[in-house]
Amino acid sequence: MNKKLFSFVIAAAAIMTITSCRTIAGSTTRNASNTVRAKNVSYNELTMDLAPDAITYTIDVSTPDGRAKLHKLSLRQAEDLALTEALMKNNCAALFNPQFTHLKKGKKVLRVTVYGFPARYKHKNQ
Repeated sequence: MNKKLFSFVIAAAAIMTITSCRTIAGSTTRNASNTVRAKNVSYNELTMDLAPDAITYTIDVSTPDGRAKLHKLSLRQAEDLALTEALMKNNCAALFNPQFTHLKKGKKVLRVTVYGFPARYKHKNQ
């Protein structure tokens, strides 16, 4: 039964990876970029270890890096980027109960923050 569950999880992850990739078209800057959209997926305690402490990750235009990242992004795109970078920075597979806050001026996103509990896949022998 464990092998079937493991195979199902691997197949689902492969399908999610293939279907969630997209390229931003029409970029006028010299450095074109690819964006991987993070998806909220339902997991349970049988497959994931949930960290006891929540994390917070912010992208802000007050820094040169944040200014470059948030340039011409919609709020939804900025939230997806913050979620993806939070997962990468904290080396986790998912963020349970992600909550977003943002600051906008007109249509321009000035800051986006994601808060949630990092989760990692359980190892086989646990």
